[in-house]
Amino acid sequence: MNRRPYQWPARCIVILCAALSACAEKPPQHSQLSEAPPPATQTAASSNVHQSRLSTRARISYADLVALASEEVPAQHTDDGRQKICKKVIGIKVCGTAQWTYTVAREGQIQISGHEDFVVINVPMRFFGDAGIRGDVAKVLKIDAMDFTGALNAQLRLKLDVNENWCPSIQTDVTYQWTEQPRLEWVAGIDVNLKDKADKAIRKQLAGLEKRTTDALDCNQFRETIQAQWKPHNIPLELPDNNAMYLNIVPTGFSFSGVRTESDKLGLAFSLDAQTSVQSSLVSSEPQSLPSLTRSEYLPGSTQFNVLIRAAYSQLTELADQHLNGKIFTESSAAGEVSVTVNSVILSGNPDGLTMNLEFSAKLPGKKLPVPGTVYLTATPVLDAFTQTVRLKNISLSNVLDSTLWNTLAAVFNKKIIADLEDQAVLELGSELSKLSSTLETQLADPARTGGLNFGTPKVNVFLESLVPEQNNLAALVRVETQLDIQVPVQDLFQKHAKR
Repeated sequence: MNRRPYQWPARCIVILCAALSACAEKPPQHSQLSEAPPPATQTAASSNVHQSRLSTRARISYADLVALASEEVPAQHTDDGRQKICKKVIGIKVCGTAQWTYTVAREGQIQISGHEDFVVINVPMRFFGDAGIRGDVAKVLKIDAMDFTGALNAQLRLKLDVNENWCPSIQTDVTYQWTEQPRLEWVAGIDVNLKDKADKAIRKQLAGLEKRTTDALDCNQFRETIQAQWKPHNIPLELPDNNAMYLNIVPTGFSFSGVRTESDKLGLAFSLDAQTSVQSSLVSSEPQSLPSLTRSEYLPGSTQFNVLIRAAYSQLTELADQHLNGKIFTESSAAGEVSVTVNSVILSGNPDGLTMNLEFSAKLPGKKLPVPGTVYLTATPVLDAFTQTVRLKNISLSNVLDSTLWNTLAAVFNKKIIADLEDQAVLELGSELSKLSSTLETQLADPARTGGLNFGTPKVNVFLESLVPEQNNLAALVRVETQLDIQVPVQDLFQKHAKR
């Protein structure tokens, strides 16, 4: 029996041919599309020198001035007087000697406040005593001894200054108002107005207050207190990614900018002009001769210096991986549809910016197997000081090595991958800047770190200024601005007060 040969269905033949074709296609070789840029060679430095102005204020609390005033204004002053008088009383001429004894005493607490750069001291005072007319007739008429009293509020306005010898001086202006006039009136019709006598007594009480207050100031102690600030200062700072860095303050000028009254203190304000920089080495801190006193406007001083913060490229790599790793980008080309899958992104620095080493696999028209490859992209890190962010701009291909493959992939890279990188690769530095600001505020407020300088609680502001791509890090140069207000101790400023 004759058998006909077996005939394969056409569909099976097509499948078989496709399988044989796939088996025959060699795995594509890894392709390097572009040349790797050279590594970065520069290293960021923060040793910029700034011209700064530090506010230097010797502050005296009003409570201390109350103690000084209490000591310099006697608690009370006693005096007496007499006057020959004649007066008809009930038709009888009465003549005799009017005599009186009085006391002027402080009454209640001395109150001190500041107003328009004057120290205003209010001293409530009581005027009291007894008066009478000597003689038998006066005794019969019971006008030989009568008590009297009065009250007033004395106000002292003090204006402080510093002369050319660095010695504080005080000018005083004393006024007072009677709140109860010391007038004595007898029923017999004899009256004696004691106001003139009281005015004289009060003037005597307050006489020489300006001199006594000025003499109480210790010029030598004051000069020594100011002199202690006139030297270079080295403040150690612990900064991110830096070791043994110092904020060096080198004074260049000293001026007196006036007396300022605050809510609870009187301030003698000075301006210390200085050059400030952050360096790894210390400057000499030998004391210098106190310069001549000059005058300047009372303006807030601004202290500036630069510090560095560094972001490792691994941080940027993680950021890029979040948006690219494993993501498929598809775009039409002249040869057909092209898809690129990003497998990894590694960032590093080059002499002009950043390098992105991007590993990918591409599905090309007519190719069954994906083509693996590497492409090097260059980018410029752009600083946005307002949003405190760093973005990648001007992303482009480095020198092309495989132009045939690049021409096929150019559309998907330019339209999709690069666009996505520029849109999504944003490094947020706000938290790092806030951390730096808090760190500096804590360190500058620590007298143990500042060599005894008391800056109070300075408010530190930081601003991104420039970027420097290093080989392993992206360095950000940060400008630090603060108002360093040196609190000069003055507890020993007054000779007599210091002895109490």
